[in-house]
Amino acid sequence: MDFHKIWHTLTTINAVTIITFILAFAAIAHMLSQRHKPSSMIAWFVIILAVPYIGIPLYIIFSGRKIDKIIKSKKRIELKRFYEVGDYLNSPIEKLLRANSIAGAVGENEVTLCKDGVEAYKNIIKMLKNAKESIYITTYILKKDETTKNIVEILIKKAKEGVEVKLLIDSIGSFKLELNPDILKPLKEAGGDFVFFMSVFKKPITSKLNLRNHRKMIIVDKKIVLSGGMNIAKEYISYKYHKNMWVDLSFIIKGRAAMHYFEIFKFDWEFETGEVLRSDFKVLPKLKFDGSIVQVVPSGPDVERDALYEAVLAEIFLAKNRIWIVSPYFIPDESLLDALIVAKHKGVDVKIITAKISDHFFLDVARRGYLRELFNENIEILLYKSKMIHAKAMLFDDIAIMGSSNFDIRSFFYNFEAVSFFYSKKDIESVKAWIESLFKECDRGIKPTNRIGILYENIFKLMAPVL
Repeated sequence: MDFHKIWHTLTTINAVTIITFILAFAAIAHMLSQRHKPSSMIAWFVIILAVPYIGIPLYIIFSGRKIDKIIKSKKRIELKRFYEVGDYLNSPIEKLLRANSIAGAVGENEVTLCKDGVEAYKNIIKMLKNAKESIYITTYILKKDETTKNIVEILIKKAKEGVEVKLLIDSIGSFKLELNPDILKPLKEAGGDFVFFMSVFKKPITSKLNLRNHRKMIIVDKKIVLSGGMNIAKEYISYKYHKNMWVDLSFIIKGRAAMHYFEIFKFDWEFETGEVLRSDFKVLPKLKFDGSIVQVVPSGPDVERDALYEAVLAEIFLAKNRIWIVSPYFIPDESLLDALIVAKHKGVDVKIITAKISDHFFLDVARRGYLRELFNENIEILLYKSKMIHAKAMLFDDIAIMGSSNFDIRSFFYNFEAVSFFYSKKDIESVKAWIESLFKECDRGIKPTNRIGILYENIFKLMAPVL
Protein backbone atom coordinates (compact mmCIF):
# COMPACT_ATOMS: atom_id res chain seq x y z
CA MET A 1 0.00 0.00 0.00
CA ASP A 2 1.52 3.35 -1.02
CA PHE A 3 1.58 6.56 1.06
CA HIS A 4 -1.46 8.11 -0.68
CA LYS A 5 -3.65 5.11 0.07
CA ILE A 6 -2.54 5.09 3.71
CA TRP A 7 -3.23 8.83 3.98
CA HIS A 8 -6.68 8.38 2.37
CA THR A 9 -7.55 5.57 4.78
CA LEU A 10 -6.46 7.59 7.84
CA THR A 11 -8.36 10.64 6.62
CA THR A 12 -11.51 8.57 6.13
CA ILE A 13 -11.20 7.05 9.62
CA ASN A 14 -10.71 10.50 11.15
CA ALA A 15 -13.72 11.89 9.29
CA VAL A 16 -15.92 9.03 10.46
CA THR A 17 -14.66 9.50 14.02
CA ILE A 18 -15.41 13.22 13.94
CA ILE A 19 -18.88 12.68 12.48
CA THR A 20 -19.57 9.99 15.07
CA PHE A 21 -18.44 12.33 17.86
CA ILE A 22 -20.73 15.09 16.58
CA LEU A 23 -23.68 12.71 16.33
CA ALA A 24 -22.98 11.38 19.83
CA PHE A 25 -22.83 14.92 21.20
CA ALA A 26 -26.11 15.77 19.41
CA ALA A 27 -27.77 12.64 20.78
CA ILE A 28 -26.71 13.51 24.33
CA ALA A 29 -27.92 17.11 23.90
CA HIS A 30 -31.25 15.81 22.60
CA MET A 31 -31.47 13.45 25.56
CA LEU A 32 -31.07 16.34 27.99
CA SER A 33 -33.76 18.34 26.18
CA GLN A 34 -36.15 15.38 26.47
CA ARG A 35 -35.78 15.32 30.27
CA HIS A 36 -35.18 11.60 30.42
CA LYS A 37 -34.98 10.00 33.84
CA PRO A 38 -31.38 9.79 35.20
CA SER A 39 -31.37 5.98 34.96
CA SER A 40 -32.44 6.13 31.31
CA MET A 41 -29.85 8.81 30.51
CA ILE A 42 -27.05 6.82 32.13
CA ALA A 43 -28.02 3.70 30.17
CA TRP A 44 -28.01 5.61 26.87
CA PHE A 45 -24.71 7.35 27.78
CA VAL A 46 -23.07 3.96 28.31
CA ILE A 47 -24.43 2.52 25.07
CA ILE A 48 -23.53 5.58 22.96
CA LEU A 49 -20.01 5.92 24.39
CA ALA A 50 -19.25 2.19 24.42
CA VAL A 51 -20.55 1.32 20.95
CA PRO A 52 -21.33 4.61 19.18
CA TYR A 53 -21.79 3.05 15.73
CA ILE A 54 -24.61 0.94 17.19
CA GLY A 55 -25.74 3.16 20.07
CA ILE A 56 -26.45 6.29 18.01
CA PRO A 57 -28.74 4.56 15.46
CA LEU A 58 -30.52 2.79 18.31
CA TYR A 59 -31.05 6.08 20.11
CA ILE A 60 -32.43 7.69 16.94
CA ILE A 61 -34.85 4.78 16.49
CA PHE A 62 -35.96 4.28 20.07
CA SER A 63 -35.65 7.74 21.67
CA GLY A 64 -38.36 10.34 21.96
CA ARG A 65 -41.20 10.86 24.38
CA LYS A 66 -43.54 13.77 24.75
CA ILE A 67 -41.94 16.38 22.48
CA ASP A 68 -41.25 14.17 19.50
CA LYS A 69 -42.51 15.74 16.24
CA ILE A 70 -44.57 12.66 15.40
CA ILE A 71 -46.24 12.60 18.77
CA LYS A 72 -46.97 16.32 18.57
CA SER A 73 -49.19 15.56 15.60
CA LYS A 74 -51.39 13.44 17.88
CA LYS A 75 -53.93 15.47 19.82
CA ARG A 76 -53.44 15.52 23.57
CA ILE A 77 -56.08 13.46 25.32
CA GLU A 78 -58.42 15.69 27.29
CA LEU A 79 -61.30 13.70 28.70
CA LYS A 80 -64.59 15.51 29.16
CA ARG A 81 -65.46 16.40 32.72
CA PHE A 82 -68.93 15.48 33.87
CA TYR A 83 -70.62 14.26 37.05
CA GLU A 84 -67.32 14.54 38.94
CA VAL A 85 -67.46 13.49 42.57
CA GLY A 86 -63.99 14.67 43.54
CA ASP A 87 -65.09 17.23 46.10
CA TYR A 88 -67.34 14.65 47.76
CA LEU A 89 -64.61 12.01 47.62
CA ASN A 90 -61.94 14.32 49.09
CA SER A 91 -59.03 12.13 47.96
CA PRO A 92 -55.58 13.75 47.62
CA ILE A 93 -54.74 11.38 44.75
CA GLU A 94 -57.93 12.21 42.88
CA LYS A 95 -57.12 15.91 43.31
CA LEU A 96 -53.54 15.36 42.12
CA LEU A 97 -54.80 13.67 38.96
CA ARG A 98 -57.22 16.52 38.29
CA ALA A 99 -54.36 18.98 38.75
CA ASN A 100 -52.58 17.05 35.99
CA SER A 101 -55.49 17.65 33.58
CA ILE A 102 -57.07 14.23 34.17
CA ALA A 103 -60.87 14.19 34.35
CA GLY A 104 -62.20 13.69 37.86
CA ALA A 105 -63.64 10.50 39.30
CA VAL A 106 -67.25 9.71 38.40
CA GLY A 107 -69.87 7.73 40.25
CA GLU A 108 -72.81 5.61 39.11
CA ASN A 109 -70.71 2.71 37.84
CA GLU A 110 -71.10 -1.02 38.16
CA VAL A 111 -67.72 -2.79 38.34
CA THR A 112 -67.17 -6.52 37.82
CA LEU A 113 -63.82 -8.23 38.22
CA CYS A 114 -62.86 -10.90 35.68
CA LYS A 115 -60.47 -13.00 37.73
CA ASP A 116 -59.12 -15.13 34.90
CA GLY A 117 -59.12 -15.53 31.13
CA VAL A 118 -62.16 -17.79 30.99
CA GLU A 119 -64.32 -15.31 32.89
CA ALA A 120 -63.06 -12.52 30.65
CA TYR A 121 -63.74 -14.51 27.47
CA LYS A 122 -67.32 -15.34 28.47
CA ASN A 123 -68.01 -11.70 29.29
CA ILE A 124 -66.42 -10.48 26.04
CA ILE A 125 -68.60 -12.84 23.98
CA LYS A 126 -71.70 -11.73 25.87
CA MET A 127 -70.85 -8.04 25.43
CA LEU A 128 -70.18 -8.39 21.71
CA LYS A 129 -73.33 -10.40 21.02
CA ASN A 130 -75.44 -7.82 22.87
CA ALA A 131 -73.97 -4.84 21.00
CA LYS A 132 -76.62 -2.68 19.39
CA GLU A 133 -74.77 0.38 18.05
CA SER A 134 -70.97 0.16 18.25
CA ILE A 135 -67.96 -1.98 19.14
CA TYR A 136 -64.56 -0.34 19.56
CA ILE A 137 -61.53 -2.49 20.41
CA THR A 138 -57.94 -1.54 21.18
CA THR A 139 -55.38 -4.29 21.76
CA TYR A 140 -51.62 -4.62 21.80
CA ILE A 141 -51.57 -8.27 20.71
CA LEU A 142 -54.04 -10.07 18.49
CA LYS A 143 -52.93 -13.53 17.40
CA LYS A 144 -54.35 -15.96 14.89
CA ASP A 145 -55.79 -18.70 17.08
CA GLU A 146 -59.11 -20.22 18.08
CA THR A 147 -59.88 -17.44 20.55
CA THR A 148 -59.37 -14.72 17.98
CA LYS A 149 -61.29 -16.64 15.32
CA ASN A 150 -64.39 -16.85 17.51
CA ILE A 151 -64.26 -13.16 18.39
CA VAL A 152 -63.67 -12.04 14.80
CA GLU A 153 -66.61 -14.15 13.60
CA ILE A 154 -68.91 -12.28 16.01
CA LEU A 155 -67.46 -8.94 14.90
CA ILE A 156 -68.16 -9.82 11.25
CA LYS A 157 -71.73 -10.83 12.09
CA LYS A 158 -72.30 -7.59 14.01
CA ALA A 159 -70.82 -5.48 11.20
CA LYS A 160 -73.24 -7.11 8.74
CA GLU A 161 -76.10 -6.21 11.10
CA GLY A 162 -75.10 -2.55 10.88
CA VAL A 163 -73.19 -2.24 14.15
CA GLU A 164 -70.19 0.10 13.87
CA VAL A 165 -67.11 -2.12 14.42
CA LYS A 166 -63.61 -0.70 14.65
CA LEU A 167 -60.46 -2.53 15.70
CA LEU A 168 -57.19 -0.75 16.58
CA ILE A 169 -54.15 -3.04 16.84
CA ASP A 170 -50.58 -2.13 17.71
CA SER A 171 -48.16 -2.71 14.84
CA ILE A 172 -45.26 -4.03 16.92
CA GLY A 173 -47.36 -6.12 19.29
CA SER A 174 -49.12 -7.80 16.36
CA PHE A 175 -46.52 -7.52 13.60
CA LYS A 176 -47.17 -11.07 12.34
CA LEU A 177 -50.83 -10.29 11.89
CA GLU A 178 -50.07 -7.05 10.06
CA LEU A 179 -47.88 -8.96 7.60
CA ASN A 180 -50.85 -11.19 6.80
CA PRO A 181 -54.18 -9.90 8.14
CA ASP A 182 -56.22 -12.50 6.27
CA ILE A 183 -58.53 -13.24 9.21
CA LEU A 184 -59.52 -9.57 9.38
CA LYS A 185 -60.21 -8.95 5.70
CA PRO A 186 -63.76 -10.39 5.93
CA LEU A 187 -64.44 -7.86 8.71
CA LYS A 188 -63.70 -4.96 6.36
CA GLU A 189 -65.78 -6.58 3.63
CA ALA A 190 -68.67 -6.80 6.10
CA GLY A 191 -68.49 -3.06 6.80
CA GLY A 192 -66.20 -3.06 9.82
CA ASP A 193 -62.72 -1.59 9.92
CA PHE A 194 -59.29 -2.31 11.39
CA VAL A 195 -56.00 -0.42 11.43
CA PHE A 196 -52.52 -0.96 12.86
CA PHE A 197 -51.24 1.73 15.20
CA MET A 198 -48.03 3.46 14.03
CA SER A 199 -47.36 0.82 11.39
CA VAL A 200 -43.67 0.00 11.08
CA PHE A 201 -44.37 -1.45 7.62
CA LYS A 202 -46.47 1.32 6.09
CA LYS A 203 -44.59 4.14 7.87
CA PRO A 204 -41.08 2.80 8.54
CA ILE A 205 -39.58 6.29 8.73
CA THR A 206 -42.18 8.08 10.84
CA SER A 207 -43.20 5.20 13.10
CA LYS A 208 -41.60 5.14 16.56
CA LEU A 209 -40.64 1.64 17.65
CA ASN A 210 -40.52 2.50 21.35
CA LEU A 211 -43.84 4.38 21.57
CA ARG A 212 -46.41 1.63 21.40
CA ASN A 213 -50.13 1.51 22.04
CA HIS A 214 -50.33 -0.85 25.00
CA ARG A 215 -53.94 0.04 25.84
CA LYS A 216 -56.47 -2.78 26.03
CA MET A 217 -60.16 -2.04 25.94
CA ILE A 218 -63.36 -3.37 24.43
CA ILE A 219 -66.08 -0.71 24.41
CA VAL A 220 -69.65 -1.63 23.53
CA ASP A 221 -72.33 0.97 22.78
CA LYS A 222 -70.20 3.60 24.55
CA LYS A 223 -71.57 2.54 27.93
CA ILE A 224 -69.82 -0.71 28.89
CA VAL A 225 -66.10 -1.48 28.71
CA LEU A 226 -63.83 -4.42 29.46
CA SER A 227 -60.24 -3.43 30.16
CA GLY A 228 -57.17 -4.59 32.05
CA GLY A 229 -54.04 -6.48 31.12
CA MET A 230 -55.45 -9.07 28.73
CA ASN A 231 -54.65 -9.12 25.03
CA ILE A 232 -56.69 -11.07 22.48
CA ALA A 233 -54.99 -14.47 22.24
CA LYS A 234 -55.46 -17.86 23.87
CA GLU A 235 -52.71 -17.26 26.45
CA TYR A 236 -54.85 -14.49 27.92
CA ILE A 237 -58.47 -15.46 27.25
CA SER A 238 -60.13 -18.71 26.25
CA TYR A 239 -63.49 -20.47 26.31
CA LYS A 240 -61.95 -23.17 28.53
CA TYR A 241 -59.02 -23.55 30.90
CA HIS A 242 -55.80 -24.98 29.46
CA LYS A 243 -52.28 -25.52 30.73
CA ASN A 244 -50.74 -22.69 28.70
CA MET A 245 -53.14 -20.01 29.92
CA TRP A 246 -51.52 -17.17 31.82
CA VAL A 247 -52.76 -15.65 35.06
CA ASP A 248 -54.33 -12.33 34.16
CA LEU A 249 -56.87 -9.83 35.40
CA SER A 250 -59.45 -7.60 33.76
CA PHE A 251 -62.54 -5.67 34.79
CA ILE A 252 -65.85 -4.55 33.37
CA ILE A 253 -67.23 -1.07 33.94
CA LYS A 254 -70.86 -0.39 33.13
CA GLY A 255 -71.71 3.26 33.58
CA ARG A 256 -70.36 6.73 33.20
CA ALA A 257 -66.64 5.88 33.35
CA ALA A 258 -67.05 3.82 30.16
CA MET A 259 -67.56 7.07 28.27
CA HIS A 260 -64.00 8.11 29.11
CA TYR A 261 -62.65 4.88 27.62
CA PHE A 262 -64.54 5.66 24.43
CA GLU A 263 -62.93 9.09 24.34
CA ILE A 264 -59.46 7.54 24.63
CA PHE A 265 -60.26 5.23 21.71
CA LYS A 266 -61.62 8.19 19.75
CA PHE A 267 -58.35 10.14 20.12
CA ASP A 268 -56.26 7.11 19.08
CA TRP A 269 -58.46 6.25 16.10
CA GLU A 270 -58.52 9.83 14.84
CA PHE A 271 -54.71 10.04 15.04
CA GLU A 272 -54.22 6.86 13.03
CA THR A 273 -56.98 7.22 10.44
CA GLY A 274 -57.98 10.88 10.34
CA GLU A 275 -61.59 9.77 10.80
CA VAL A 276 -63.44 11.67 13.52
CA LEU A 277 -65.80 9.42 15.45
CA ARG A 278 -69.14 10.73 16.63
CA SER A 279 -69.01 11.57 20.32
CA ASP A 280 -72.69 12.24 20.78
CA PHE A 281 -73.05 9.61 23.47
CA LYS A 282 -76.00 10.02 25.75
CA VAL A 283 -75.52 10.86 29.40
CA LEU A 284 -76.77 7.81 31.22
CA PRO A 285 -79.69 8.30 33.57
CA LYS A 286 -79.45 7.22 37.18
CA LEU A 287 -79.68 3.44 37.09
CA LYS A 288 -79.46 0.88 39.86
CA PHE A 289 -75.68 0.67 39.86
CA ASP A 290 -73.67 -0.21 42.94
CA GLY A 291 -72.28 3.30 42.97
CA SER A 292 -68.64 2.44 42.25
CA ILE A 293 -66.47 5.54 41.98
CA VAL A 294 -63.93 5.29 39.14
CA GLN A 295 -61.35 7.63 37.67
CA VAL A 296 -60.06 6.76 34.19
CA VAL A 297 -56.42 7.74 33.70
CA PRO A 298 -54.82 7.68 30.24
CA SER A 299 -51.02 7.75 30.22
CA GLY A 300 -48.36 8.12 27.57
CA PRO A 301 -46.90 10.52 25.01
CA ASP A 302 -50.36 11.92 24.23
CA VAL A 303 -50.98 13.03 27.81
CA GLU A 304 -49.58 16.41 28.81
CA ARG A 305 -47.88 15.28 32.02
CA ASP A 306 -46.85 12.02 33.70
CA ALA A 307 -50.02 11.94 35.77
CA LEU A 308 -50.10 8.18 36.36
CA TYR A 309 -46.49 8.10 37.52
CA GLU A 310 -47.02 11.08 39.85
CA ALA A 311 -50.14 9.53 41.35
CA VAL A 312 -48.46 6.16 42.01
CA LEU A 313 -45.42 7.85 43.53
CA ALA A 314 -47.60 10.05 45.73
CA GLU A 315 -49.74 7.13 46.85
CA ILE A 316 -46.64 5.16 47.89
CA PHE A 317 -45.59 8.06 50.12
CA LEU A 318 -49.13 8.54 51.48
CA ALA A 319 -49.77 4.86 52.26
CA LYS A 320 -49.90 4.04 55.96
CA ASN A 321 -50.85 0.37 55.98
CA ARG A 322 -50.54 -1.41 52.63
CA ILE A 323 -48.78 -1.31 49.25
CA TRP A 324 -49.32 -4.42 47.15
CA ILE A 325 -48.03 -4.39 43.58
CA VAL A 326 -48.75 -7.08 40.98
CA SER A 327 -46.83 -6.80 37.72
CA PRO A 328 -45.16 -9.32 35.36
CA TYR A 329 -42.34 -6.86 34.66
CA PHE A 330 -40.82 -4.86 37.49
CA ILE A 331 -38.39 -2.11 36.44
CA PRO A 332 -38.94 0.95 38.68
CA ASP A 333 -36.95 4.17 38.50
CA GLU A 334 -34.93 5.50 41.44
CA SER A 335 -37.80 7.58 42.86
CA LEU A 336 -40.23 4.66 42.97
CA LEU A 337 -37.59 2.34 44.39
CA ASP A 338 -36.66 4.78 47.15
CA ALA A 339 -40.33 5.49 47.91
CA LEU A 340 -41.03 1.78 48.44
CA ILE A 341 -38.06 1.49 50.80
CA VAL A 342 -39.15 4.57 52.76
CA ALA A 343 -42.67 3.13 53.02
CA LYS A 344 -41.29 -0.11 54.45
CA HIS A 345 -39.22 1.82 56.96
CA LYS A 346 -42.44 3.56 58.06
CA GLY A 347 -43.98 0.17 58.82
CA VAL A 348 -46.14 -0.17 55.70
CA ASP A 349 -46.89 -3.69 54.47
CA VAL A 350 -45.10 -3.67 51.09
CA LYS A 351 -45.49 -6.70 48.83
CA ILE A 352 -44.24 -7.17 45.26
CA ILE A 353 -45.93 -10.02 43.37
CA THR A 354 -44.40 -10.88 40.02
CA ALA A 355 -43.77 -13.83 37.72
CA LYS A 356 -41.00 -16.18 38.80
CA ILE A 357 -40.17 -16.63 35.13
CA SER A 358 -41.79 -14.27 32.64
CA ASP A 359 -41.85 -14.36 28.85
CA HIS A 360 -38.93 -11.89 28.65
CA PHE A 361 -35.57 -13.32 29.75
CA PHE A 362 -33.67 -10.01 29.72
CA LEU A 363 -36.34 -8.28 31.80
CA ASP A 364 -36.21 -11.13 34.31
CA VAL A 365 -32.46 -10.65 34.71
CA ALA A 366 -32.77 -6.85 34.77
CA ARG A 367 -35.43 -6.81 37.49
CA ARG A 368 -33.48 -9.14 39.79
CA GLY A 369 -31.24 -6.34 40.98
CA TYR A 370 -34.24 -4.19 41.92
CA LEU A 371 -35.99 -7.07 43.68
CA ARG A 372 -32.82 -7.99 45.58
CA GLU A 373 -32.41 -4.40 46.78
CA LEU A 374 -35.99 -4.36 48.06
CA PHE A 375 -35.64 -7.83 49.58
CA ASN A 376 -32.56 -6.67 51.49
CA GLU A 377 -34.80 -3.96 53.00
CA ASN A 378 -37.19 -6.68 54.26
CA ILE A 379 -39.82 -5.99 51.61
CA GLU A 380 -41.80 -9.12 50.71
CA ILE A 381 -41.01 -10.47 47.25
CA LEU A 382 -43.49 -13.10 46.04
CA LEU A 383 -42.59 -14.95 42.84
CA TYR A 384 -45.58 -16.64 41.21
CA LYS A 385 -44.33 -20.06 40.22
CA SER A 386 -47.25 -21.98 38.70
CA LYS A 387 -47.69 -20.01 35.49
CA MET A 388 -46.75 -16.77 33.82
CA ILE A 389 -48.58 -13.99 35.64
CA HIS A 390 -49.50 -11.14 33.31
CA ALA A 391 -51.88 -9.21 35.58
CA LYS A 392 -51.30 -5.56 36.46
CA ALA A 393 -52.75 -4.24 39.71
CA MET A 394 -51.79 -1.99 42.59
CA LEU A 395 -53.52 -1.93 45.96
CA PHE A 396 -53.07 0.81 48.55
CA ASP A 397 -54.94 1.72 51.72
CA ASP A 398 -57.95 3.27 50.03
CA ILE A 399 -57.32 2.92 46.26
CA ALA A 400 -57.03 0.04 43.81
CA ILE A 401 -55.45 0.58 40.39
CA MET A 402 -55.97 -1.77 37.46
CA GLY A 403 -55.33 -1.47 33.76
CA SER A 404 -52.71 -2.01 31.08
CA SER A 405 -49.69 -0.45 32.82
CA ASN A 406 -46.86 -2.56 34.17
CA PHE A 407 -44.75 -1.33 37.07
CA ASP A 408 -41.87 -0.36 34.83
CA ILE A 409 -40.25 2.63 33.18
CA ARG A 410 -41.61 1.74 29.75
CA SER A 411 -45.23 1.75 30.91
CA PHE A 412 -44.91 4.89 33.02
CA PHE A 413 -43.06 7.02 30.46
CA TYR A 414 -43.18 5.57 26.93
CA ASN A 415 -46.16 3.37 26.13
CA PHE A 416 -49.70 4.57 25.54
CA GLU A 417 -51.55 3.13 28.54
CA ALA A 418 -54.96 3.32 30.20
CA VAL A 419 -55.74 2.47 33.82
CA SER A 420 -58.56 3.07 36.26
CA PHE A 421 -58.40 4.19 39.87
CA PHE A 422 -61.10 2.54 41.99
CA TYR A 423 -62.13 4.39 45.14
CA SER A 424 -65.07 2.31 46.40
CA LYS A 425 -64.54 -0.11 49.29
CA LYS A 426 -66.30 -2.98 47.49
CA ASP A 427 -63.95 -2.82 44.50
CA ILE A 428 -60.88 -2.46 46.71
CA GLU A 429 -61.90 -5.56 48.68
CA SER A 430 -62.43 -7.52 45.46
CA VAL A 431 -58.91 -6.70 44.26
CA LYS A 432 -57.51 -7.52 47.70
CA ALA A 433 -59.18 -10.95 47.71
CA TRP A 434 -57.87 -11.70 44.21
CA ILE A 435 -54.30 -10.78 45.11
CA GLU A 436 -54.48 -12.85 48.31
CA SER A 437 -55.49 -15.86 46.20
CA LEU A 438 -52.09 -15.66 44.50
CA PHE A 439 -50.03 -15.98 47.66
CA LYS A 440 -50.30 -19.76 48.00
CA GLU A 441 -48.72 -20.23 44.56
CA CYS A 442 -45.73 -18.00 45.26
CA ASP A 443 -42.16 -18.60 46.36
CA ARG A 444 -41.00 -15.92 48.77
CA GLY A 445 -37.74 -14.04 48.62
CA ILE A 446 -34.74 -13.89 46.30
CA LYS A 447 -32.09 -16.60 46.28
CA PRO A 448 -28.64 -15.41 47.42
CA THR A 449 -25.91 -15.08 44.82
CA ASN A 450 -22.17 -14.49 44.68
CA ARG A 451 -20.24 -11.39 43.61
CA ILE A 452 -20.23 -12.43 39.97
CA GLY A 453 -24.00 -12.88 40.10
CA ILE A 454 -24.45 -9.44 41.66
CA LEU A 455 -22.18 -7.89 39.02
CA TYR A 456 -24.19 -9.65 36.31
CA GLU A 457 -27.46 -8.34 37.78
CA ASN A 458 -26.12 -4.81 38.10
CA ILE A 459 -25.00 -4.72 34.45
CA PHE A 460 -28.50 -5.65 33.32
CA LYS A 461 -29.98 -3.28 35.89
CA LEU A 462 -27.96 -0.47 34.33
CA MET A 463 -29.38 -1.31 30.91
CA ALA A 464 -32.93 -1.94 32.19
CA PRO A 465 -34.32 1.56 31.45
CA VAL A 466 -33.80 1.09 27.70
CA LEU A 467 -34.99 -2.52 27.44
